Amino acid sequence: MVCLSGFTAFTGLLFLMICMKRYDATFSSSMFVGSFIISASIMAAIHYDTFQHLQGLVNYIMYPAGLGILMIGLNILVQDTEEVEGQNNNTQNERNVANAPEMNAPLMLETENDSEEEEIEIRRVV
Repeated sequence: MVCLSGFTAFTGLLFLMICMKRYDATFSSSMFVGSFIISASIMAAIHYDTFQHLQGLVNYIMYPAGLGILMIGLNILVQDTEEVEGQNNNTQNERNVANAPEMNAPLMLETENDSEEEEIEIRRVV
């Protein structure tokens, strides 16, 4: 049983590492922690009968309210991450356009002057 729990924890960390390489670290870690807390709360409610041991009406309100506040905070982190990611994509697209080979290539104009062709080089200013 101990080996299985260690394997599960290690595998979860491997998935987190893969996710952090592929996506933003703030997004990955917040989703990992949020899902861990929610799943631990559900498992505690089932295994330890958490709601049976709560005393008073305030605890019945505050426990789910705390989980709700956690989910709101995770949502804020995810939205901020998406906004920053969108800004980074726009900046990267602007860089790609500015560095495109056809944008840096000179424009060649042909003019006729005494039957000779002159080439005038005009560079685009970006």
